[in-house]
Amino acid sequence: MYKKIVVPVMLLLFILQISNLLSANEKTEAKTEAEAGNDVVATVNGEEIFRKELDSRLGVFKRLNQEVTRAVKIDVINRLAERVLLKQFIEGQDIGVSGGEIQAYIEGIEYMLKSDPRHSDKSLVEILETQGSSIGKLKDEISRTLALGKYYDQKYDEEDKISYFKSNISLFNGERVRASHILIDTTKLKTAAELENAKQKIEEIKEEIDNGADFAETAREYSTCSSAKNGGDMDFFSKRSDVLEELAEAAFSMKVGEISALIKTKEGYHIIKVTDKEEGKDVSYKDVADMVDLVYMGIKLEELQKRLYEKAEIEITL
Repeated sequence: MYKKIVVPVMLLLFILQISNLLSANEKTEAKTEAEAGNDVVATVNGEEIFRKELDSRLGVFKRLNQEVTRAVKIDVINRLAERVLLKQFIEGQDIGVSGGEIQAYIEGIEYMLKSDPRHSDKSLVEILETQGSSIGKLKDEISRTLALGKYYDQKYDEEDKISYFKSNISLFNGERVRASHILIDTTKLKTAAELENAKQKIEEIKEEIDNGADFAETAREYSTCSSAKNGGDMDFFSKRSDVLEELAEAAFSMKVGEISALIKTKEGYHIIKVTDKEEGKDVSYKDVADMVDLVYMGIKLEELQKRLYEKAEIEITL
């Protein structure tokens, strides 16, 4: 019973922390723009998303002095749409969640908050109020989280997770790779000609390396990543790190000293070189069952969100 409670509570705390970061926009601004806040910026299968929801999440960009472009706004709206779609899906599954189950998680959150010095002097109600939320809204989130957990318990059994573990053991055994990379950034390029020039540039760099140019020196000369000053070195990373998925997948499939073909990511064009590897430890499914459960659920959640988004009727009216 304890294991079944711990992981969702940790996830809910994470949701609370992120919500606090993203929704703490200026109250004075919210008051002056209250009327505009009721404007509809998107509909998701007929359900409306209001400007105030968008603005609350754009607040973090403003506080970090990051430019809030239309592309950023559209991306945030898409994230809000995914949240609405997941809510609609769970509500349509008719999965029962009891008041006792919800209360158990509320108590778990309260206990963990009291154990945190940053929150020990405040009640859960007070913390939620500072976020513009309430116990009622939190209970709704918990109910959907629990229902989602039950949905996955019904759909996937332990054999599915064991199979995933065996096929992806490098995610759990501590195996690490050290690699260097060269990046030609395309995030600020707008035209097809600019993108084609960037691709041509990385192809020319790859040709230089293939003809014997030193990888580190080439990275220092051409790479637009901050790692260029270190010869493109990204240090050691695991497969569950924050390194871009495409780079991690490539690096873990390569041998030490091997140089990749061109790799395209959301950041641009890359070439990577694996410079070292640390072998993983012997680990059994039983040793890491909770972690497998968490990773597997996250992957299946992403797959579900993608399917829902592809089938949804979404209209952005921003």
